[in-house]
Amino acid sequence: MHQELSADYSLTKDVIAEAASYSMAMVVRFALGLSASGGKVCSVAKDNLAGYVALATIRHLVNAGAESQVLLLLDDGGASPELTRQVTALEKLGVFLPDPGNAQEMDGFTEFLKSSHNIIFGLHSPGAPVDEFVTAVSELLNEERTPVHCIEAPPGLNVDDGTALPGALYASSTLSLGAPLQGLSKGKDFVGRHYVCDISFSRALYTKHGSDLTGLFSDQPVIQIFPTASEE
Repeated sequence: MHQELSADYSLTKDVIAEAASYSMAMVVRFALGLSASGGKVCSVAKDNLAGYVALATIRHLVNAGAESQVLLLLDDGGASPELTRQVTALEKLGVFLPDPGNAQEMDGFTEFLKSSHNIIFGLHSPGAPVDEFVTAVSELLNEERTPVHCIEAPPGLNVDDGTALPGALYASSTLSLGAPLQGLSKGKDFVGRHYVCDISFSRALYTKHGSDLTGLFSDQPVIQIFPTASEE
């Protein structure tokens, strides 16, 4: 799908991440009381599209006055060009990115995470298992009740059927990119407020793969699809 978006529609991962990050920043600002100024926002991200959205969101929030730290969970094989660009931009802003192999830096990050006002998870990798560290962090955050905003899906939730693994994260909100994933409506307890954002899918692209959703974004680039106003 990503290859089709890039080759046929010039929608690269960088373009999608930047579009989605504006919407995610709006969601987090709302949770912070409509202003990022003075907020403490932490992020945990991987080298994937969800991670790029999370990192770009942090950039917007830091530019708007928030304090932030970012933990990158990297697989072997080196960073992708997309991740390198996002990280470089954050480093230019003075955002601290602890080394997961440095116990002292990780202790400091854990304290920052516990004291953060909001947390952004950019971890969703379709089909990838949830590792033990992410499960441990999810269980910690479930106890802390700090608002956690997830890109695409909370860790531990099956996006096809809505079932959850032990230790799955209870998110405060979840942002779908362009269209909602099928299982999120069945896993509402874990999804929290479910938002979908505009990532520049054309009407032709929507129609090719399902229903045209372009009308949803006529007033703003991100909308809440559940709970509905009547349910809240």
